[in-house]
Order: sequence, then structure tokens, then C-alpha cells
Amino acid sequence: MNINKLRIFHEVFVTGSITRAAERSYVSQPAASKMLTNFENEIGYKLFVRNNGKLIPTDEALYLHEEVYGLLQGVNHLEDSIKSAKNSKTGRLRIATIFGPSYQFLPELIADYMKANPGVYVSLHLSGCSAIRQGIASGQYQIGLVDKAQSSSKHDSVAFDLPCYCAVPKDHPAALLDVIHPNDLLDLSWITLDSENATTKALKRLYAESGLPFNRTLEVHTTIHGLSFVNLGMGATLVDILNFRYFDKVFQLPNVVLKPFQPNIVEPLEVLTSNLSPLSGLAKDFYDALIRKLEIQTQLPADTKHASR
Repeated sequence: MNINKLRIFHEVFVTGSITRAAERSYVSQPAASKMLTNFENEIGYKLFVRNNGKLIPTDEALYLHEEVYGLLQGVNHLEDSIKSAKNSKTGRLRIATIFGPSYQFLPELIADYMKANPGVYVSLHLSGCSAIRQGIASGQYQIGLVDKAQSSSKHDSVAFDLPCYCAVPKDHPAALLDVIHPNDLLDLSWITLDSENATTKALKRLYAESGLPFNRTLEVHTTIHGLSFVNLGMGATLVDILNFRYFDKVFQLPNVVLKPFQPNIVEPLEVLTSNLSPLSGLAKDFYDALIRKLEIQTQLPADTKHASR
């Protein structure tokens, strides 16, 4: 299948216009139109319908585009690697992560690595766990950071349990405690990630085992959303140790106080690589630095490991 036809399909999908797709692909409008028509003839169904002068994707196009976009990304990565080799550059590092490590932990690590290796080109992608796992298996990404799950025959992995701290409004009595326990928060609502998240499940289980009512009024997608609501006095949330360490640098939230939480709840994190092909020397060096930093930064300070009331 001709890659140029796939690019024209992608550009029409994004712009809704053959003319704009042709401009972005540096071909003439008739050539772009012919490539799209040939592509539709090859696959046997229409990809777009015209509505008020704009090309609207069909259901089939919506389904197909995700796969085509992933393929085009892979081709672009390959083209960049070929150019890098020609120009004697050291290569490209492709990393995908869930939101948590992307706030400061990974950017700081990548910045240090690029300073030590000035020829490196790095792409950092934010995505969901399923997409990252698929991307690692297909070779789209070299290293992935995801929520821990069952082992896979397509991945090698190293797992870390990230201890969690409790974020509360600074004017709440719990903000004055050295360690926060569940019964210190009976008058506060919890702000959690989705119900299938490991920390949410652990928190609900903890309250059930303690015989305490679990009051959750807000469900959010990321830690920063949870912290934003805490800053507005809407409740308490859990923050993993990586974001705890970078809280003052990253989050300008003056009404939030973070304290150790007992019994300890952890956020499971998994570092993935493909077990079908070895990491390049470039990627292996970064991977080793990543693992070393996680081993150091996921350790609780000594004075909180054995905290009790």
C-alpha cells in the first residue's frame, strides 16, 4: 500500500479538505484527489462524504484513522532515524508515559540526559495504558511508564510501588498533623481517580476494613485535577511520592498541604520495554538512569516509614 495515499487520507481526515490536504502534503490538488480515490477503490468503501463543502469522515474512516496515524508515526520515526544516521547523530529516544510521571519527574530526567548526550532527539508522548502497551509491543515506543497490570508475553517490565501522601486544604485541622489517618478526614470528601484505579480501590478497601464511611464526591482523570480541587477546599486526594517530591516546583497551589498517610497506600507503576527486540545502546543508557532514579525517589523518608499515632 502506497504510504502517500495514507498521508493524503490522514490530511483530509484532519483538515476536511482536499485542497488543504494537498497543500500540507506538497502535491497538487488533482494529484491528492486521485490518490484518495485510488485508496478508496483499493479498500472497497468510501472514506468521506461531502457536507456543506467539507469532507466528513465515514464510520469506516473513523475506525481506520487510528491505525493509519500510528503507522505514519512509525514511518516518520524511521525517516528521522535514517536522517540522524546520515548526519552522524546519536539517535532518537521514544518514550510514552501516563500523566503522573510527566509533570516533572520525566522532564527533569530527560533534560539531564540530553545535556549529557547533545546528539539525542527525544519524543515524549502522553497516552493511556492500553495505547502505551500496544506501542511498546509494536516498536512505536522504546520505553513506557504505565499503571501496573498483569504480565504480558510482549513486554519486559520492572514494577515500583509509589507510596502516597495525602493532600488536604491548609485550613483543615488534618493539615497540622504529622501523619494523617482516615478518621482524621471524616468531615472531608475524597477526590479520587476512577473507580478502577489501584489507589482508589485500595482507599475504598481501607475504609471498609476500618468500618468508616467512604465519602467520595469527585472523580478526576489526573493528579493535578485532584490537587486543583483540594486547593479550592473541595476535599482530600492522594498524591504519589514522585509528584510529592516535585510539588513545590510544579504546582502553584498555596492552599494545599501534603502529609504522610497511614495505613500506607501505594500507586503501582510499571516500566515497560519490548521483549521482542533489545534496547539500543542509547535507550538502554536512559532506561538504566530511569530505573536508578525511580529506585531512589520511590523510597519513603526514614521518619515516615514507621510513623504511628
